[in-house]
Amino acid sequence: MKSLDSIRRSFDPLQGSPATFRDEFADWYHQTKLPQIRLIALLTMVLYVLYAWMEQDVAESMHGARMTVHGLMIPAALLLVLLMSFFDRLRQPMVFLLATAPVASTAANLWLNSHHQDFVYFLPELYFIIIWTFTISGLKLRLAILTASGSTLLILVVTLAGTIAPGIERLHLIWLMAAFSFGIVNAYILERAHKVMFINHKELALSASTDGLTGLWNRSRIEQLFNEECLRANRYGTPFSVILIDIDHFKQVNDTFGHTVGDTVLRQFAALLRNNVRQVDQVGRLGGEEFLIVLPETGQKQAHEAAEILRQRINRHEFDTVQSKTASFGVTQYRGDETLQRMLDRVDQALYAAKNKGRDRVEVL
Repeated sequence: MKSLDSIRRSFDPLQGSPATFRDEFADWYHQTKLPQIRLIALLTMVLYVLYAWMEQDVAESMHGARMTVHGLMIPAALLLVLLMSFFDRLRQPMVFLLATAPVASTAANLWLNSHHQDFVYFLPELYFIIIWTFTISGLKLRLAILTASGSTLLILVVTLAGTIAPGIERLHLIWLMAAFSFGIVNAYILERAHKVMFINHKELALSASTDGLTGLWNRSRIEQLFNEECLRANRYGTPFSVILIDIDHFKQVNDTFGHTVGDTVLRQFAALLRNNVRQVDQVGRLGGEEFLIVLPETGQKQAHEAAEILRQRINRHEFDTVQSKTASFGVTQYRGDETLQRMLDRVDQALYAAKNKGRDRVEVL
């Protein structure tokens, strides 16, 4: 079973990932592809205008229709894609237009050319549409396959109906097959590379944001989370609080049992904190034996109650080697328009008061 999962992940690096992670990739992929979509839409628009002008000298009929379709309609659709790409709320309509435009272009080519002797001159546009859909358009692989399959089916239905001479028809089928197969392979490789890149990016970001010993957020990341809560609180008027925690007499652990045991206690203490707070609460290690918890949408009273629950659970926990430990807690609530340092100074004063009053207690300031 593990080998099967490994094979699946080799084809799709996001195989088995939570839906939220895949949705996050989809957003990241879209943002990554936006510059390509914009530039390709602009370039293809210009090429179709040139194409409309040049085909007047080659085509034997339907000059007005050709100019309307290739010189106006397709460039207008591409221009619309370009403009819509700058508005996030128009993302879905833009993707829909980007996916339907190749099929519409294929249908237009077949309508304009399939019943004329000069059809062979316009076959390259059909191959270009297939390759464009897969490797240039910026569509995700599944949608590109659906779009290219629709275009290919249209081409096969029309061209296999006897509109092309037998010898040329075989060449046409080979080039059509080549355009589709090369396109899908290249699109798969590109999307897989983006998935691997996204995973590596997330791992690097996580590594830069977490404490190496405990796996909690590091000081830098916890400061970012604090600033985000400040912005949210200032915008919506919602409260939030912080809890500062210090393990009592932790130096004695290192002095008596050594730093290896001390590191084990820190890891177990971190897990205890992480497993006994809400999912929305953010737990970080400030350094040494000090930990900070950011509690969104939580007033001072609720934060005090949460700290007291943590204190009691720490008291009941049996740590490896040292058996029991206690901790001191400082609690404070955000008072609006204050810096992280000012709030940390206040919660630090609350923690200092807890230590002065005998430790193993919660103080609010």
